[in-house]
This record gives sequence, structure tokens and C-alpha cells, in this order.
Amino acid sequence: MPMKACKKGVLLVALCSALWGQARAEGTLTVGLESDPIGFNAAKARLFNQTTSNVALAVMEGLFAYDREGNIVPRLGLELTEADDRLSATVTLREGVTFHDGTPFNADAVVAHYDWITSPGSGINTAMIEPIDYVEKVDEYTVRFVLNQPWVALKSALAIDHMFNFIGSPTAVKADPEAFHRHPVGTGPFVFEEWRSGERLVVSRNANYWDSNLPHLDQVVFRVLPDNDTRNQSLRAGEVDVTPVPTPVQVVAAREDDSIAVHEYESSGALSWNFHHRKEPFKDPEVRRAVIQAVDQDALIKVFYQGTTVPTTGLFSASSEWHCEDLDWPSYNPEQVRKVLEEKGSIQFEHISTNTPAGRRLGAIFQHFFQEAGFDTTLKLLDQGQNIRAGLFGNYQVNIWRYVDFGGDPDLNLTSYLTSTVTRHDVDTYKPLLEKARTETDRARRKQIYCDIAQQFADDAVFMMPVQSTYYVLASPKVKDVAPLRNNLVQLRDIRIE
Repeated sequence: MPMKACKKGVLLVALCSALWGQARAEGTLTVGLESDPIGFNAAKARLFNQTTSNVALAVMEGLFAYDREGNIVPRLGLELTEADDRLSATVTLREGVTFHDGTPFNADAVVAHYDWITSPGSGINTAMIEPIDYVEKVDEYTVRFVLNQPWVALKSALAIDHMFNFIGSPTAVKADPEAFHRHPVGTGPFVFEEWRSGERLVVSRNANYWDSNLPHLDQVVFRVLPDNDTRNQSLRAGEVDVTPVPTPVQVVAAREDDSIAVHEYESSGALSWNFHHRKEPFKDPEVRRAVIQAVDQDALIKVFYQGTTVPTTGLFSASSEWHCEDLDWPSYNPEQVRKVLEEKGSIQFEHISTNTPAGRRLGAIFQHFFQEAGFDTTLKLLDQGQNIRAGLFGNYQVNIWRYVDFGGDPDLNLTSYLTSTVTRHDVDTYKPLLEKARTETDRARRKQIYCDIAQQFADDAVFMMPVQSTYYVLASPKVKDVAPLRNNLVQLRDIRIE
């Protein structure tokens, strides 16, 4: 039966599905990216930004994943069984899966992946999965995660869309790590085709994907369009189908435009600014707190965010089950800032923002806040790649960052940021509390530990996160089945074009 006929009528669609065994993938989706990816060799990239993860997620997979309702579901792993002593867990693997280069997916591939990610010389920050001591092969399709302590968040850690869960072909990684950096090879619903730096990346449908019902697209083209206005204009012109990270003005305008669909997800993330705790003047927590209190959150939300988000009141949003009430959370307080400046005298620092239209505007707004409060500040603009490198290597006093909501168990976000060296803060303050929460099975007691951590974070003024991230994606109305934007990522596996 020709596939054109399959489009006509519900009964024919059902009949075609039965005859073909799966729905024929149709169409090309074009996604506008705000930057080039960093590269897909985790050991070389050291971290995956949002752009990199969006592409990697189409090509590579992990053992488990979160579905639309927030439940953990199987991917390359089928079942996780925890040992009685909670110091290990076995994962049964999906059989009959192959990587895009023909390499079999099996226990050896999983062991090779996590050995590579957690090796001391990888340069990857593995604090989030530190309880994993090692991974061993039990049989061809079973692996055992051996832990150095009981860890309630193990399955959640294996389910989040993070670089350490994107399993690549061990053959490709070992044979040519440099080539893998530019051309990732996974088991995912799409096969990587090409990357023209500064222009585009292309992935095509994996005809041998283990889920015969997916994907629904023939091809995805990622166009590199750093300018927000260009991405928005391309969407309106029909040249782009999906545009992540729109400006607040564009979100507000899109809400009034029937030709654009707005997809929204309230997260516990935030646009943040890192203080370098080992550099003056930010060795002093009073100074850090005063800088936070110089930011008028309501004005920022009105002027820049156009009412599309809300102030932070803690490390978890009000919609989260882990949200803590009644924290002493630093907020706009110009009188307290004046007291600190009177006591300490002139305070000078340079703050970094990104050299994009939105980044320049945001940098100018914060420059106004800081100078209005009495700080002696200068604004430095860097492109996104330079800003990431500045953060990784400590070449900043204050730089703009994203406190990304990884989703899943709160242990993952907090461990990632509070044991990270990016802010150069005293991580030993938080490690004991985080380790205690990792082993606590009672959710009420765990929540209290996380609230204690949140209050300590506020007291230390670890970094500045004045407003909560509400994630938005603008899309053509023909783009259907857009999953919740966890981690601010567009899940391509289920998307279809109507």
C-alpha cells in the first residue's frame, strides 16, 4: 500500500501501521541553535552546554530516561535492582541494539563508557556520580554499579540527560577520539551526518533504531544562529521550525501570535552569576551578599524578562516538592548595601556577560544596578565559548552562568554545583550535608537536609541567582509532541511534523 494512502482516514492509518510495522518518518525539522556545540568527546569538552546536549541527545542515549510525567522509564537499560546492602545495583540491558557504526551494545560497552567518564585523567567533573566506585560486567547483558556508599539517587542519576549518560560507541571513541569529538556515534534515534562549524549540523533518521515506532522525522537540521532576532525572524519566515532560548520580548509577542506555539516549562534553574571566592573582593561573604542585594529583582523581571519569570526564593522553585519555605534568602536591599559600603569602603570588580544582544542588554542592566548601589564596576563582554572557558579556568571575578535544572533527584543538581570548582567556593562546607542526604531514605528528613543546605547557600552567598529560569521554546504550530523542556533541552525522539 503506498504511504500517501496511509494519510487518508483513521482506519487506513491503523491498517498501514499494522502492515508497515511502524509509521513512516516524514519531514525535516529545522532547529535554530544559539551557538556551535563545544564538541561531543566528553573528556575533551569537559562539560556539555545546552547546545551540545541538544544535539547529543538526538544521537546518543543513556540507560534510563524521564518521561513526560516525570517517571523513570527504560532506554538502553531495562531494570535496575538494588542489592540488599544498597552498596551495588545491577542493570539488565536491552538486547539486539547496535551503535550506528555496527558495534554491538552490551555490557562491555557500558563498562567501557563509565570507565572512560570516571577515569582520573578524563578532566570531567564527576562529583554528581561520585558514589559510583566502578561498573563491572556480570554477563553479556547485565552490569553491576558498585557504590562506595548507599545512594538513593542512583537510578535518577542514570536517567537524566547529562553528558556522563550519553553512551557513545566504544569502538569510535577508542579508535579516534578527535573524530568522535566532531562526529559522535551512538545508538539513538538519529545518526550524525555532518557539522559545518558556524553554519549547521545534520542528523538523519536511524532506520535500525531499537524502537521501531521512532523517530517520526527523516532528518533534523540544526542551524547555528547566535542572534536571537535572526532566529526569531527565521521562525516567522518558516526557515526554522523550533527556536530554543527566545528573548522575553519574543515570548510575550509569540503569546499573541497564533502562527507561533509557545512551549513553557517552570524549572528550579536560574540565570546565575558566579563569584570567584578566591579573588578579591569576593573572598568576603558580606561583599558577595551585598552584590546580590544590589539587584532589583522586580525591576529586572519587568524591564528585561517582561514578566515571563519570577524571583528566586530558594534553590528549588515553588512548584517543586523540595521547595523550602521561610528561607532567609538574599533579595533587593539597597540600605544594607550602603551599610556594607560604608564599612568596607570602595569595592571594585569586573563582571562578565555574553556578547550577544540579550547578553549585552543584561550586562548593561546589571552594570546600572551595581553602579547605582555604589560599586565601582566595569562590564566585560565575551562570546559564549570564551565565557565558558573563563568559568572553567577561573579567569573572572563575576561571570554569567546558567544554573541548569537537571531534573530528577535534588542530589544531582546540588552536588553538581556545590561540589564544583567553578565558583572556587569552600566545597567542604557542603559535602557532609550532601553525603548525609544521599543515604537518607526518608523523604521528609531528606527535604530538611536540603533546606539546611539552601540556607547555608544563602548565608554564604555562593553565587547570585536573582530570578528563576522558566524555559521557553518557540515553534511552528505544525511541530507536535514537544516534551517538557527538562534541562532546557528539546527532546527530538518523539517530535513529529503534522
